[in-house]
Amino acid sequence: MPVGEAGRAARPKQASTAFRLAAAALAASPVGFAGGALLSARLLLPPEAASGLAIAACGLFGAIVGALVAGGAALSLSPRAGRWLTLVVGGASFAVLVYLVRDFVVDRMAQNRAFDAAYAAVPAFAFTVATEDPYRRPFSQLAYESTEHAYSAVRPGGWRCAGNGRRQDHVALFEALRRVSPGAGEPCPRRLEWRIGDDAAASACLPEDAPLLAAAATMTEATARRASCRRLGE
Repeated sequence: MPVGEAGRAARPKQASTAFRLAAAALAASPVGFAGGALLSARLLLPPEAASGLAIAACGLFGAIVGALVAGGAALSLSPRAGRWLTLVVGGASFAVLVYLVRDFVVDRMAQNRAFDAAYAAVPAFAFTVATEDPYRRPFSQLAYESTEHAYSAVRPGGWRCAGNGRRQDHVALFEALRRVSPGAGEPCPRRLEWRIGDDAAASACLPEDAPLLAAAATMTEATARRASCRRLGE
């Protein structure tokens, strides 16, 4: 057989081998990822180190190992056996993906139901925070009223901004507010006054790292683009 014809005859075989290798590797990757993530979360990583990034990294390593093993097995077997291996592993990967998606959806639905219950249980409340620093970021003064999720904030540069918080801000503010203990001493650089439901008004002096200030800062920063702002005195 001429050299040119031999080369052309070898190309389909090489393409078939590459296709078998790629198909087996892709079919095994989801199984490897799930196995690596599960093994790392349950056995390999200590609880304090089992972050989402670490588990994802272990899952990626498992996907690479699974792809290499499946690809090597597909090359070592006959074409027919390699196709069966790819089909079996691909079916297992499909089942794993269906389970992961279902588990994710069920978990998100449970989280949404829990949040809806927490949101519905929040009573009406209102509070104001006033600080002595006019340049404090993201606000030096803030008033919040829960009925409309409305707030008014004095921001650096002499701006007063009015906006509306989100549902998650509403819950976070209330959770932080109910942990505040009444009692304001003098001097008080960050004074808080609030009322919850029909309870009597209360006041407190907040530290700079108070959770309520952090929750209010998150709200004002996240909704800044939708807020209506004007210069003080206008």
